[in-house]
Amino acid sequence: MIISGWANNSSIKSKIYYPRNDHDIKKIFKTLENENIITRGLGRSYGDISLNKNILSLEKYEKYFNLNEIEGTLECTANTSIGEILKKIVNKGWLLNISPGSKFVTMGGAIANDVHGKNHHKDGSFSDYVKDIKMITSDGIIRECSNKVNQELFRATCGGAGLTGVIIRVKLKLFKIESKNLDVKIFKTKNINETLKMFKELQNNKYIVAWLDTLNKKNYGKAVIFSAEHSKDNDFNYLPRRSFTIPTFFGKFLMNNYFMSIFNRIYYLMHKNDTNIKKDLDSFFYPLDMVFNLNKLYGKKGFTQIQILIKDKEKYRYDEILVKIFNFFNDKKIYSFLTTLKEYGKGNENYLSFPEKGVCIALDVPLSDNFSKVYKEFEKLTLNYNLKIYLAKDSFMSKSFFKNSYDKVTLFDEYKKKIDPNSKFQSIQSKRLGL
Repeated sequence: MIISGWANNSSIKSKIYYPRNDHDIKKIFKTLENENIITRGLGRSYGDISLNKNILSLEKYEKYFNLNEIEGTLECTANTSIGEILKKIVNKGWLLNISPGSKFVTMGGAIANDVHGKNHHKDGSFSDYVKDIKMITSDGIIRECSNKVNQELFRATCGGAGLTGVIIRVKLKLFKIESKNLDVKIFKTKNINETLKMFKELQNNKYIVAWLDTLNKKNYGKAVIFSAEHSKDNDFNYLPRRSFTIPTFFGKFLMNNYFMSIFNRIYYLMHKNDTNIKKDLDSFFYPLDMVFNLNKLYGKKGFTQIQILIKDKEKYRYDEILVKIFNFFNDKKIYSFLTTLKEYGKGNENYLSFPEKGVCIALDVPLSDNFSKVYKEFEKLTLNYNLKIYLAKDSFMSKSFFKNSYDKVTLFDEYKKKIDPNSKFQSIQSKRLGL
């Protein structure tokens, strides 16, 4: 079967194994005694992080779900998606502490990528609320780990790209809410300096995210900023929004610089500055999930998302680095058709987790024939800027850039040799990056 990442920029012919229980997983390990494998969830990682010639899918693995409202915890199997969880907990007044931009993400994937949301500046990453992980390592042993028990395994697994074993069950701490809705305030800025200044003013708000215009050279970073707090209107009638499909041929008309320049102007004008609105969970957290085949609209070559963290160091100014990045890609006629900006707080102790204190932008870029060459130039340009690229979105990062930007990679490598000495768990990405 030919599979690819969400961004459709690389594909591989794979054999997919569908275990139904723990015994089946161990049996698959024995069958592939001299071969490597990687676990794949719902395939929403953008690049090659979950690609391998052998794929282990938990799609048919027997599911378990237990909500403990006294403890405020949820225990479920790793193949349970965020969407499935929301259907069962929101109406009862509970929510995940951290959620990424899609609800089509499994708990195993959320842990393996240590996902984050619009509230990292205040609340941290997904793994910060994981109380316990149960997993099967390459020796076929079922192990439990947490931030207190088997700590090394926990820190290597959270953000570890599936390279330490197969996560089968997780226990999470939940967040008590008083509504399915959020009270959202909208702010408009005229350039990147105003945007960064507004982020500082809003840093005490729970959720902050900005849509950026990166096509307008006169006003780079012109933004619509969404800041939100949970409503207290006691409306728990959560009904998941349905997705719709856009015919893929529309992508030729929509995904080009001319149309997106017009769209950016319209999108900016349609939002009024300093206004308050109410949004439900789906429309605030998962707006892009509404278009089911959004990834198919970028053309046959696919696209990539470059999620860039500018670490919080005094040597460089965020605005200067951001403008250099925007200028670089625009000069190469490579345009981001969706750019968002978020602020991160302090990072955790996990070896390969992405977030740490700084500012992060995500650029959705359609691929061109020369993109690989351009990306290498981008790495050279920014090598000394203290940047970091998110593994869950990466498709092109070089081994040297990765090793220079992930400070705890040596700790991960050392533990990987202990827990998986024969490198049973590998992906195309891990081979490319030397993990």
